[in-house]
Amino acid sequence: MDHKNYTTQWETVHYWIDEIIPERKSLILLPRLTADHRLFDRQVVAFETDYNILKWDAPGHAYSRPLSLSFTLMDKATWLHDI
Repeated sequence: MDHKNYTTQWETVHYWIDEIIPERKSLILLPRLTADHRLFDRQVVAFETDYNILKWDAPGHAYSRPLSLSFTLMDKATWLHDI
């Protein structure tokens, strides 16, 4: 998977994605709490031949920190949509 960055008004959100194949469905893998993008490594192996996959380190977690904690849940949803 390719490591990419999305820049917010505060900091950078890190995410990983493979080549997008338009005719495939997509899986968006969102780790929570203390986990990071590595949580889904085995799922990626299992599904990468059939799905487009995106996984991220949520804002304020792992590679995506430090990040000002003044963002909202709507901000996170907007950033994910933009990615």
